[in-house]
Amino acid sequence: MKTWDEIRAALEGGLTGALGIEVGEVTADRAMGRMPNDGRTQQPMGLVHGGAYAALAETLASLGSLAAAGWPDKGAVGQQVSLNLLRPAHSGWIVGMAEPRHLGRTSHVWDVEMRDGEEEDAPLAALARVTLAVLEPR
Repeated sequence: MKTWDEIRAALEGGLTGALGIEVGEVTADRAMGRMPNDGRTQQPMGLVHGGAYAALAETLASLGSLAAAGWPDKGAVGQQVSLNLLRPAHSGWIVGMAEPRHLGRTSHVWDVEMRDGEEEDAPLAALARVTLAVLEPR
């Protein structure tokens, strides 16, 4: 059974770390983090890659879902990510905030707003909805 510190370390050693995603606050009600807008996360046209947005969204929703499910008693894994790209991002950071829409016994649904910049009024760059399965740990 992994501790929260072990989960964070595993994220740093995988795709999340390769993209430079930094996880901030994680609770059962909200998960926040940020991702650099640089060569690691951009497609050849110089725009943030849709897959990078999806990775940020699933990372935040998954961690929030683990907290809401009651880790380590229950786990959560992604089932679906639906993503809308709204506008190109120009700042150095994409800031994500995930909030639950449904916290059921076997599934969770989280909405994730991803903004172009760290300012409170930074424009929305992308929106995602992430569905997760709640599981008994193995």
